[in-house]
Amino acid sequence: MSRTDTDEIVPYPVLDTHAHIVPPSLLAALEQAPACGFSARRTEKGWVVDVPGMGETRPIGARMNETGPRAGWRAQTGVATQVVSPWMDIQSAFLEPPAARDWARRVNDAMAESVTELGGATTALATVATDDGDQAAADLLEVWKRPEFTGVMLSTDPLTGSAPHEENFEPLWTVAAREGIPVVLHPPTYGPSGELATLGTMGNVHGRLIDNTVAVTELILHGLLDRHPGLKVILVHGGGFLPYQASRLDGGYRTKEAFAGELDREKPSDYLGDFVYDTVALSAPAIRFLTDLVGADHVVLGSDYPFALGDPRPVHTVLAAGLSESDTEAILRANAEKIFRRPE
Repeated sequence: MSRTDTDEIVPYPVLDTHAHIVPPSLLAALEQAPACGFSARRTEKGWVVDVPGMGETRPIGARMNETGPRAGWRAQTGVATQVVSPWMDIQSAFLEPPAARDWARRVNDAMAESVTELGGATTALATVATDDGDQAAADLLEVWKRPEFTGVMLSTDPLTGSAPHEENFEPLWTVAAREGIPVVLHPPTYGPSGELATLGTMGNVHGRLIDNTVAVTELILHGLLDRHPGLKVILVHGGGFLPYQASRLDGGYRTKEAFAGELDREKPSDYLGDFVYDTVALSAPAIRFLTDLVGADHVVLGSDYPFALGDPRPVHTVLAAGLSESDTEAILRANAEKIFRRPE
């Protein structure tokens, strides 16, 4: 049973599928000895990490890496469990393939330690280096053996190597589909939209959504879901702009302005129901729209904790959507439990 910050009682444990963490053990290790070009130092505003080719991150506050603030937030909002993922700012870097693999292993080891530290209320998403598709597939199989992990998070726009819709990614997609491994696609902080001079300071407002929308569109147009029906792909931030402008994409496919080859289905929007979407569209009307569009069984709760632009009251937002009790429970708990359930 969960009690939200408005004293609304939800008679089942609520699962948050979109939450970030920077493992404290990783920060402490990097402070002592740089690794793979990464280092960390403490500042008055929190930790900062020096990322190869990117410079220093924004300060990492207590909500991101300490257990107390996270537990307090969960108790206040009614979130019982979380699937935590590494912060994209430390997951992405300009690294040569051997160093990228070494860094991914270090991050995964630290994520596993954090799962243990946070207790039974947490599982984690792994990371893998994707420069070499065959090696990425092998690394994904290896990390999937670890019980702390219930999926993998991939960047929509890797800084090095191929884009997810390109041929190099095919071995990884094949393994994920065969093994039933959930893949969460997340845009990086510094994606292609950053080249838009007029975007200014709105990179986190609109830029991430643009990058997400374009990357997922490319996956659809290049036939990913034709080749791998049943693949578990979760889209953050409510799927970006794609669900709300899908008919425009259909028009582009018809006129060949958005075209990479003939799809098995009539139009790109026919594939929207193959994805899962989190609720970090941040409003009850948007959640209702998603539910009507793809079905309540394809929507899961997300908060984007601990970021200020995330949803500070994610359970309340879902409850305010006015869905049926069964649809509400599906979004708050049942869908995520099914999607992120490890094989017996």
